[in-house]
Amino acid sequence: METATRTTTHTADVTVDLCALRHLTESVICRGVEAALTRSPSVPEGIAAQVVDRNVTLTGQVDWTYQREAAEQIVRSLPGVGSVENQITTVARTPLENAQERLNNARFRDPQIQPDHVVVTITGQTAVLTGYVRSLAEKRQAGLAAWIAPGVTAIENRLDIRPL
Repeated sequence: METATRTTTHTADVTVDLCALRHLTESVICRGVEAALTRSPSVPEGIAAQVVDRNVTLTGQVDWTYQREAAEQIVRSLPGVGSVENQITTVARTPLENAQERLNNARFRDPQIQPDHVVVTITGQTAVLTGYVRSLAEKRQAGLAAWIAPGVTAIENRLDIRPL
């Protein structure tokens, strides 16, 4: 006979039965995932979820990377979810005409980025950032700025950090 040890966690006025969370069925987890994705204004329709042994695989297509990341974060935080494999793809929204120019213009407008040290190249639908920046924050900001180019579906941030 198998015995389960019941553990509870008390936080403020909320009691969570951890043993019950481990025993949620795949169908209950799947319904929870679908409901959470449907309620989120950041996740468009058309995202599918498959649950096997508490592991959730997300599939579908979105226009923006933030939508892909939002779907994963929402699902990862749900009770009973063991892991999340995000297979959602980002599709090109518009042609890449003038993408390089637009990206370079955006880079020059961002006060956190020293544009003379950052080179942006568009390869296919990927923006590749090379050169160097002064901090990890500046590297992150340069990567975020690269999403402004229409048609870019991936960023390769190869920037080195060279503190002053």
